[in-house]
Amino acid sequence: MTEDIQKACEIMQAGGIILYPTDTIWGIGCDATNEKAVQKVYELKKRTDNKAMLVLTDSSAKLSMYVSDMPDIAWDLIEVADKPLTIIYPHAKNLAGNLLGEDGSVGIRVTNEEFSRRLCERFRKPLVSTSANVSGEPSPG
Repeated sequence: MTEDIQKACEIMQAGGIILYPTDTIWGIGCDATNEKAVQKVYELKKRTDNKAMLVLTDSSAKLSMYVSDMPDIAWDLIEVADKPLTIIYPHAKNLAGNLLGEDGSVGIRVTNEEFSRRLCERFRKPLVSTSANVSGEPSPG
């Protein structure tokens, strides 16, 4: 697993995209702070860039790096969640602009799945996470 994580980090550092397991699906991902990499994901999925995509991070402690206004209820939900939980936060920051909703919001999930968590830790940046399918088509089983 260590070699796979290292290779994925090298690809993302160079602005590339990866296929990787998450806590819910096999996802297409990239550096969530790199607008050109995010654009590659939109193009691969044949998806318009006005449809925001999800961001993964490995720790709730890192949320304040990407969200300007962290509602108290979000901390409570993260603490009690026993399944993957994506929260839509207003006022995203330090992320690729083409990743955000029209209102500047962003969906972020703190991953507990081992590979994606270790990948986020090693990469030291949040990752885009979107299903590995063409937009509008079924996800691979």
